[in-house]
Amino acid sequence: MASRHRKVLSNPEKAQRALLKLILASSRGSPAANALGLSGNESFEEFLGLPPQDYSFYQPLVERTFDGDRTTFGPDPVVAFGETSGTIGRPKLIPHTVGSLGAIRRFTERLLLFQLLEGERYIPHFTKWLAVTASTKVRIDRGIPVGFISGLMYGIAQKQRKGFVLPTPRVAAIDDWSDRICQSVAEALPQRVGTMLGVPAYLCRFLDEASAQAHGKPLGNVWPMLGRIYYSGTSVDPYRDQLERTLGRSLIIRGLYTATEGSFGAELDPRFPGELHLMVDMNVFAFRDADKPRARLVAAWEVVGGRRYEVFVTTLAGLYQYRIGDLIEVTETQPLRIRVTGRSEEEINLATEKLSLKQAHAVIDRVAAHVSIHRDHFIVMPDPGHPRRHLWIIESPALVHESRASTLVDAALAEINPSYAALRRGDAVLERPRILVLAEGSFDRYIHTGFAARGQFKFRHIFKDAQAIIGTPGLETLATRLEE
Repeated sequence: MASRHRKVLSNPEKAQRALLKLILASSRGSPAANALGLSGNESFEEFLGLPPQDYSFYQPLVERTFDGDRTTFGPDPVVAFGETSGTIGRPKLIPHTVGSLGAIRRFTERLLLFQLLEGERYIPHFTKWLAVTASTKVRIDRGIPVGFISGLMYGIAQKQRKGFVLPTPRVAAIDDWSDRICQSVAEALPQRVGTMLGVPAYLCRFLDEASAQAHGKPLGNVWPMLGRIYYSGTSVDPYRDQLERTLGRSLIIRGLYTATEGSFGAELDPRFPGELHLMVDMNVFAFRDADKPRARLVAAWEVVGGRRYEVFVTTLAGLYQYRIGDLIEVTETQPLRIRVTGRSEEEINLATEKLSLKQAHAVIDRVAAHVSIHRDHFIVMPDPGHPRRHLWIIESPALVHESRASTLVDAALAEINPSYAALRRGDAVLERPRILVLAEGSFDRYIHTGFAARGQFKFRHIFKDAQAIIGTPGLETLATRLEE
């Protein structure tokens, strides 16, 4: 069985051509296909000429679906919308059909198969999967289920593992982060947990609560069979040591490449740590050279090892050449393995909050309505002194108390970004941001250095880490204040 999966993954061209043919055939005559000018008879090469689209193109089609036309995206009707964030305004709503949710189910089956294949025993122990995710609660909007993708995937995982998934549906649907974590721990403590799944920051928060409820008993003794972690959403590197130290053992840690739009990849081969197999039989992928923004799109079998690309996806639910904003590096072409290296739009993503540049500007505008700060002289980055909070560095011509500024930034971002608001509730995952207020003119050297070096200058507001600040000409003095 595993050899069949490997055979599919090792031939991207065959899998992608077959899948696109199926998607296009089922799209004929749909409002979405008509809006894009698709006949349904396009070759793969012709389809690559279709201009990529972002969410703004699909938003009217989403509204049409809510208005009653469930087949707006194709003959397979929309059965749910996945809710995402990272943008200003209303959250994006991503369509899903029986077919696209079926692809997520097959993704789960593939994970299970390769987990068994990698196990130490011919007959595996029957242990439980423990999912530490956002609330799985799904609301009904005009007759259609809407919720975070974790809620849609949770139901599939429950069916696949036939009750071997924790927390139970009642606990998984609790809205409040702290309450859900506490009750999830209480449920899991007496269970035979073997695998944990979640965003690394969520997992660490769960284990902190588990240590408290274990009353001094080592977690390695509480869950002696817990040896594997699947993670997604952010890098595991800042959390790996903490996870293994808390559990008192080395762990098998495997990455997943999942999004609201679908399940795109998984780390399946232990010989290549950190490299994700793209699921070429579940979504159609197109790629554009990250260093050549005007280059033509290329197919999955045309990418070159060692190069970076922006990714576009076509899904079974009726998204075509959809811009998901991810940048990847190709590490192998047959099978197609990648590393996710970043976003086409810079953002900070400690725990799936996806703080974007557009959001940062909106926060500064709101804060400036209350205190005197420069609206363009600011920097945001992960706090090098604390893994669960952002650091905002702002410039002010007046005396602004940093605690006051922190409260204002925190409240403004929570209003703009629903994921951040959920993660902040009760300090569940993220803590209130730290603020450094600099005197007027503190960024002048940075700006002057930029003009001198390049003849033009664009103020960089989002930095992924402290090292990026230290290595930026004109910010050397600022770097000395980061550890305050």
